[in-house]
Amino acid sequence: MSDSPSIHPLKPESQAAASPVPLFGDTEQRFAQELRLAAQAQRAGRLDEAIAGYLKLLAVQPHHAEVHNNLGVALRLAGKLEASLAHHQLALAADPENPALQSNLGNALRAAGRLEEAVRHHFKSITLSPTYAEGFFNLALCLRDLGRLDEAVGCFGRSLALHPASRRAKVELALALLMRGDLLTGFAAYEERKRLPETPQPEFSRPAWDGGPIGGKRILLHAEQGLSDVLLFIRFARELKAQGASVLVLCQAPLKDLLAGADYIDQAVAEGEPLPQFDVHASIVSLPHLCRPDFASPGGATPYLRPPAHARIKLGRLKGTRLSIGIYWSVTAGQAQDRQRSAPFARFLALAGDPELLLFSLQGGAAQKEIQQSGANGVVHDVGRGIFDFAEAASALSQLDLLISVDAPVTHVAAAMGVRTWLLAPPVVDWRWRLGGDQPWYPSLRIFRQPRPGDWDSVFASVRAELALLKETAAR
Repeated sequence: MSDSPSIHPLKPESQAAASPVPLFGDTEQRFAQELRLAAQAQRAGRLDEAIAGYLKLLAVQPHHAEVHNNLGVALRLAGKLEASLAHHQLALAADPENPALQSNLGNALRAAGRLEEAVRHHFKSITLSPTYAEGFFNLALCLRDLGRLDEAVGCFGRSLALHPASRRAKVELALALLMRGDLLTGFAAYEERKRLPETPQPEFSRPAWDGGPIGGKRILLHAEQGLSDVLLFIRFARELKAQGASVLVLCQAPLKDLLAGADYIDQAVAEGEPLPQFDVHASIVSLPHLCRPDFASPGGATPYLRPPAHARIKLGRLKGTRLSIGIYWSVTAGQAQDRQRSAPFARFLALAGDPELLLFSLQGGAAQKEIQQSGANGVVHDVGRGIFDFAEAASALSQLDLLISVDAPVTHVAAAMGVRTWLLAPPVVDWRWRLGGDQPWYPSLRIFRQPRPGDWDSVFASVRAELALLKETAAR
């Protein structure tokens, strides 16, 4: 998805239809200068300044397609999706045959979760301009979100054929391949992410490991992306230890104590702490590519995390209850997809009406307050309020019969420990969980997918049915 304020060149007739008029008593050149300044502010991330600049320009030229387009992009980046859609539609009304305006409206529709509509506009963009590489790229993103992976891979390929130097297209193609289950090819292609400007580029005094012999060397494995990636891919450090390496891990502070307890990790340090001596380094996210494991059964390495020997958190058990269940329902909304991943707390609270179930909330962050707001204190036991890192979370998880959770780091901790885990997910959630069917990473994890976006009714109906079976098993 392009977030650039520049667009496909406007046609002469559309420029004529929106011919500049004097801006604040000045010239046409002043209008162009103000437009450039607003676009520069947008590229620099100063969205409020950019939005104000575009609105000032539209007060003078209310039908200027480029200004409406740029304002639509800025509003989308600011999370104001309805306003973004309105301005993209006004841009398209001023120049309906412009392929970039079609595609940018598609981008806004995708951000709003209106994927089928987005696909129609992206198809229109490449119909208008069959050599428009970014149109194929944006279409591929939507197709991937819809789970139409073969079509998505084809469109990414077409985009790259038109623009072979596009690093972002190479990375997004890699994610589509991984979601499709092409792990060997996908992880090799995913190395291209290191060339993206937003990918962290830590500077180390020692060279990067190239996958060669590692016996007798000290390797520093460092976190690159989120907590879930570290928890998923740290399993491959066991292979390095088996080859005779000393394994050192540089990770986010909440993971330090948990990873330090793994028998294949010699030392874990938190980001910001002094580094130990090492010979080579590697990103934890690159381990699936560098280690070249048996992708036929990558979950065979589980369990590979364990709780601390001395647990501070002790969960009780009430007389008459058969199952102790942990719940986690909300993730921080950093991306559009994150809003779709969270489930309503009320759905989980309904499970607490069963006297044979004892519910423990492991929820962190602002969503914790939903327990008190719902009057659920004493019905749902708030363990999350006392959990300050993932070692403590592991202690709590080890005392549960089951974790029911949305896609969050705690899901990976539980499944990496071999705890029975039920993941509640949209139809298409993330490349790690593939589409439909099963996932390859965790034998103890089962996915309950929405049959259609937003359908939590079906998900929790399946959960309740499976809980009934699990209670019968526990009673034997």
